[in-house]
Amino acid sequence: MTPIAGTTINPLTLVMLALLVVVLLAVKLFGSGKWGKRGKPAYSFTGCRLMSEAELRFFRVLQIAVPTELVFPQVGMAAVVRPNYVGTDARYIPAFRTISQKRIDFLVCNRDSLEVRCLVELDDSSHEAERDRERDAITAMAGYRTIRVRAARRYDIDGLRRRVLNLTAEDVRVSG
Repeated sequence: MTPIAGTTINPLTLVMLALLVVVLLAVKLFGSGKWGKRGKPAYSFTGCRLMSEAELRFFRVLQIAVPTELVFPQVGMAAVVRPNYVGTDARYIPAFRTISQKRIDFLVCNRDSLEVRCLVELDDSSHEAERDRERDAITAMAGYRTIRVRAARRYDIDGLRRRVLNLTAEDVRVSG
């Protein structure tokens, strides 16, 4: 026993007291927003724009080009593509991770049935050809047609309509 100011304290009590101080310091340090529940990091978030200015301009043009269809911007790929495996198959999770963080610039659907007509990707300087080919291979495997449009200041609305609706020049003449 160690005498302190005329009293004696058990060494185990001293260790427990020191441990309590360490725990309180840890709570003070890590409880200040850096750590959340169950010791997992707490993150900070802020809002952002759904589309860039170029994407917003193209979205408006696309809506004019196909007014009879519904155009959905920035759709998660996993909303319309899923792995071709059951959840118990070891390939399911890796395959799902391949698509889970990808977004489709614009999804064009039939207004009545919501059947996907095509995917539209607006290509700008941030696009990489190899990654685009991989994306297109995934969506083609799922049965979707992808239209790639180079970002520009102006767009050919009639040409865009033909490409999205998969029309030939003959189809356009017949339909008026």
